[in-house]
Parts: sequence; C-alpha cells; structure tokens
Amino acid sequence: MNGEGVQKAFLHHGDLIAIANSLMIFDSDESEGSSADQPAMAATGPPSPQPSAMRLGHYISGDDGPDPLSTVSIRRDENPGNERINYRQKHYENHEAVLKGIADARRIKTLLKVSSKITTILDLNALLTQLLDIIFEELPADRGSILLFDGETRRLRTMASKSRREGANVKVRISKTIVKEVLRTKESILSADAQSDTRFNMGLSIVEEDIRSALCVPLVRNDKILGIIHLDTFEQARAFNKDDCDLLTAIAMQAGLAIENARLVKEMAEKERLKYEMNVAASIQKQLLPKRLPRSSQIEVYGKMIPAKELGGDYFDFMDEGDGQFHICIGDVSGKGLPAGIVMVMARSYFRPLTKAYKSPRQILCEANRLLYGDVPRGTFMSALLLYWNDQENKFIWSGAGHEHLIIYRARTRRSEAIKAGGCVLAAVRDADRHFLENELELESGDALVLYTDGVTEAKNPAGDFFAQSDLRPLHQLVNNYGHLPTAKDLLEAILWELKTYMRDAEQADDITLVTIKKK
Repeated sequence: MNGEGVQKAFLHHGDLIAIANSLMIFDSDESEGSSADQPAMAATGPPSPQPSAMRLGHYISGDDGPDPLSTVSIRRDENPGNERINYRQKHYENHEAVLKGIADARRIKTLLKVSSKITTILDLNALLTQLLDIIFEELPADRGSILLFDGETRRLRTMASKSRREGANVKVRISKTIVKEVLRTKESILSADAQSDTRFNMGLSIVEEDIRSALCVPLVRNDKILGIIHLDTFEQARAFNKDDCDLLTAIAMQAGLAIENARLVKEMAEKERLKYEMNVAASIQKQLLPKRLPRSSQIEVYGKMIPAKELGGDYFDFMDEGDGQFHICIGDVSGKGLPAGIVMVMARSYFRPLTKAYKSPRQILCEANRLLYGDVPRGTFMSALLLYWNDQENKFIWSGAGHEHLIIYRARTRRSEAIKAGGCVLAAVRDADRHFLENELELESGDALVLYTDGVTEAKNPAGDFFAQSDLRPLHQLVNNYGHLPTAKDLLEAILWELKTYMRDAEQADDITLVTIKKK
C-alpha cells in the first residue's frame, strides 16, 4: 500500500493499493472535518456503523495495456448485513494527478533498474543486450533493435536485436522510413498505427514488415546522436502510448552515457591491442636489420635506421657473400606505419635471395621490380640503391631505383660531391628494365660514401624548416666537416648528432636511415 508491503492496514482517502498487476485507489466520501487519525475502513471491516460511500478505482496494466480509470462504489447502510455494490464508471477528481504519479513511479523504478544493471557493464555487446532485455520487460514490444553509428563509416549499424517470436540475438529488420525521420528531427517518434500514419506515407518497410505500432527514439549524448532504439508491434491491441514513448526516451537518455563509456573502453582496449601488436611487429622488423657488418680488407661499412613510428618503411641491409664480396642496399617505401613496414619486409625477402642468384645490381633491381609490382597495391612504390663490392676489383658497381643522391667525400680535397641515383622507383612500372643502369664508383684511401633516405633531408626543426629538402648544401657541409673521421661509425654518429641538434624537440615526421662507407 502506497509503495510499502503490508499484511494489514487502515485505508484513507487517496491511498494506492497494488495487488499483482492491479493498482487500486481508495476514495472515501468522508467529510473534510473528519479526523485524520480516524480510519475510514479497516481490513477487517468498518470502524463504525456510520453510513459512508467508498470507491476503489482500479488501474490494470496487463498485456492489453492499461484500462481507463474506473471505480467500484460500495454503499454501506446502518445494517452491516445489508450492503449493495454498484459497478459504474466515474471520473476520479484527481485522475490526471494519480495517473501522473503512477507513470512517474513506473519511470523512476525502470530508470533505477537501468542504472543498476547497465552502468557497470563495460562490454558494449553485453550492455546493449541487457538494455534490450530491460526494455522488453517494461514495454509491449514484439521486436526491437539498437543501432549505433559506426565511427569510421558514420552509418548506422545494428548492434543488438530481439524478438518475442524468434528469441534474443536475432537480426530484426527495421523501418528505414521511421529511422530517417528520427535522425532528421532528432526527436522520438511514436506511431500508434504506423500503417495509417500520414507522416510516413506508407513506407515500403512499414508495409513489408507488417508494422502496426512503432516507437523510435534517438540515443543522445552531449547533443550528439550515438544511434537509435527502434521498437514495433504486430498487433494493434499492443500499441505504444505516450507514456511508453516518454519512458523509452528517458531510458535512451540514461543509456547514452553507459554506451559512450563502453565504447571508450572498447576503443582503449583496441588501441592497447594494436599498440601491443605494433610493438611486436617493430621488434620483428628490428630483428630483420643486419646483425653483422660486411667483412672486407679494404672497406668498412656502418648503418642505422630510426623509425618515426613503431614500424618504419625505410630499409637497409648488408648481404655478405664472403671472400670480400657483399651487397649494400638502402631503400624507402612510400607511406608510413604498418603498410610501409610490410612492403619493406617483402622487399627484404626478395633482395636477399636475389643477391645470391645475381651479382649485378641492375639485374637484381629488375627482378625485384617485377616481384614487387605483382604483389604490392597500386600507388605503393619503393626507392632503392643497390651496390656491389668485390675486394679483388676494388670498386663499387651500383644501380639506382629513384633514390636519393650518393654523397662522396674525397679525402684528397676534403670536399664532397653528389651523384644522382637515377632509375625508376620499384613497383611503379611492370617492365622498367630499361630505366635501370649500372654504374661504377672507385674510392681512394680515406674516401667516404654516405647513403641516406629523405628522412635526413626532410628533418624539421621546431619552426618547421626542412634541413636540406631543396638544397643539399647543409648535408654536404656535414660530410665535409666529418668525412675525415677514421671510421664509418664515427662519420654516421657525427652526422646523426648534428641532425638531432637541428631538430631539437621537434617531432620526427619520417624514418631516418643512414649508411656510411669508409675506404681504408
């Protein structure tokens, strides 16, 4: 009674008595001057033989929806044994207030249920399933779906569905006509009879799905529509009413925060998973870099790559065939991150066996180009420089594939010079053999050779200025300053230190790769 469980209680005017699915309102004709302490009627009978008229208004919430408020009038005469009961409809003087109280109590109870059951669920799928279960407990829906906007496509995607006829977790077709109207107006839509609702002009989906009554509300968070909740019924007798619409709208408003939180948790988990996988991939890529330097009685080689992201698209490798023979390769894949890193690994897997089959850098580039062209997506390409050294011949044979210049330091003049790599980038043209040329380069004792990727020339300082993008003079200056250093490692570390000094705390935008060669 009045929201509290009782076994025995006195009734007063306006008391609400709930029994199972019925709610009764006690209405007494006692005079206004009656004592508030005087009970109007006890559960065991009237406290006095004074005649009075009492009515119990009933409000029944069943499958067919609430009946209109009615009253049962009980007339008691002085003779307790002589009583007659008249069933008649009568407008209750506080009808709207009572119904509003009933609706508010129902809404509060439901929202508390929603709060207690979904706000702690961090798994998005489990949250939406639980939300639909609660909605089906509280509303007379035959079918229901929750659709959310996909973050990438910005299109609605059905995330959870339920049907009383088919069970839970089934795909339920929805009325696109009604959904479009909700998205357009950003307001809830209630249609007691969707078949005759002039707002939808008998949309095809409404006819095909035999929708009788429909209810669709937006899921909103901070004025942003996250998605929609769509309910419908097959039977007109189970039509939705305004209270149902108000309740579902309130549920949707409360669920918006929980859905947003669950999405954020899912996104964070996905980011952590991707970060872990990228770290693993970066570790694998690092393991693919050369572990040993080429062995030569005349040449010393050193190399280093600093990726801008976890995975880099830059590539360098030393393929030592023994007896003073080895290949040196440096390359740069277009793009950054995982796609570029994958192509880099593919290129390595081609170059290594090709250097065992061919000595000629030009022939190796021709074969690598054909393999990469057939395997990588269009628009992806790789620049490269490939050099071959043989102690007995005492010179480099090299070929370029659209890569950066070769910077040569001459010890005799203590000055550097640049040679264009030439050629065509790999994977851009199917048959590019004619673009690859073979060249020779001889070095004297003390000479040095610097190979690099565009991450060196395009390094930026905090002001956003490039180090040497359009003018190689700054790079020449570094090579001139440090080309005399005794080892290839010393030369590389000196150039890298100057580059980092130029960049200071600016973000590294591209992979930085250097290979230095020193003639003994």
